[in-house]
Amino acid sequence: MADLAEHPLFLSRVDPESGVRSFHLKEVIAPVQQHFYFVSDSVTASEDICWFTCAWPPSKPQSLAWVSLDPHQPEFRHLPQAVPESARPLLSPLGGAWFGVGPRIFHVDLEGRVEEVFCLPESYIDGRKLDRLATHLTLSSDGQYLLIDGSIGSMWFVGTAHVETGEFTLLREFPSHHNHAQFSPTDPSRFLIARDQQTDPVSGVFLHHAQRTWLMNLNHAEYRCLNPEHRCSPYHGACHEWWSRDGWLCYIDYDEGAFELNVDTGEKHHLWAEPLCHAHCDSTRRYWCADESPYYWKERPCKVLFLDRETGSRIEIESAMDLPLPHIPNVRGLYHVDPHPQFSPRDRWIVYTSTPGGRPTVALCPVEELISS
Repeated sequence: MADLAEHPLFLSRVDPESGVRSFHLKEVIAPVQQHFYFVSDSVTASEDICWFTCAWPPSKPQSLAWVSLDPHQPEFRHLPQAVPESARPLLSPLGGAWFGVGPRIFHVDLEGRVEEVFCLPESYIDGRKLDRLATHLTLSSDGQYLLIDGSIGSMWFVGTAHVETGEFTLLREFPSHHNHAQFSPTDPSRFLIARDQQTDPVSGVFLHHAQRTWLMNLNHAEYRCLNPEHRCSPYHGACHEWWSRDGWLCYIDYDEGAFELNVDTGEKHHLWAEPLCHAHCDSTRRYWCADESPYYWKERPCKVLFLDRETGSRIEIESAMDLPLPHIPNVRGLYHVDPHPQFSPRDRWIVYTSTPGGRPTVALCPVEELISS
């Protein structure tokens, strides 16, 4: 495991309340540096590189970049040609990342070479405005398909893009807002998709969903709500969900905390009972991390938390994060600056976006230090 205390591109920071140490990436490229959305790994499978996005306020576009975690080879590279405009990025087994621009998905490697791998057919677009190609790309467990969940015209849709051939398969269209589709890590035919709030672009009428997380598959045989008992209203009820690495549904209820559910047997556990926003778990589901709550950052400080479910030990990785970019209106809408903590692929790090002095940057907290504290 890399010792980031010796890394010239990272600063060691200790939380004044908890004494927890984390390592914050210096402003090597841009004033806004964020790791990937929490359901998409930022650190590579070998845990030697961390990918992130860069932005220059007040402009909205974010471009990709990476930094080596090896303190003896402290490389970094900005890839300004890779701007995930219509689909958030996904690390690929090839050592690069996929991202979306308009109706197309591209792959960029570490050297910045870009290749188009998919284009949504014009026969499907049919003159309609494409607002989103995918919330965040995910790959089927057999490596064959990328899952896309788009917004087009007055409809939302979900489909697949074949990685090798670029073939598009439409699975379903919806008259209401669906997003955050995620392939199962254990079953190549299954995926989650979420219902979400929406505002009519013509009338301005706001509509909120009542049920959140749905299970679907590639054979059109499933469309089943997995947490109907957690009814939704603004900032209440079921919200952010993800697959554990062993194929359990994990999700948050804004008020009640974290749950896990076996989607086949219905076995369910309420393992973290306090208000939470985003969360993630390690590969054993023993250790969890979460943030609470970026939605009320202006009223009270946001925290990043760690939980050992077996011992009940709860630790504040960051006890009072600085408000991000206070001089920029609606910064959450502009860059989605939330901590979004996630475990790295080998569970060595909790990766999140911190805001020292109000400037967002990538942070990594050593999991072994949390366990031993």
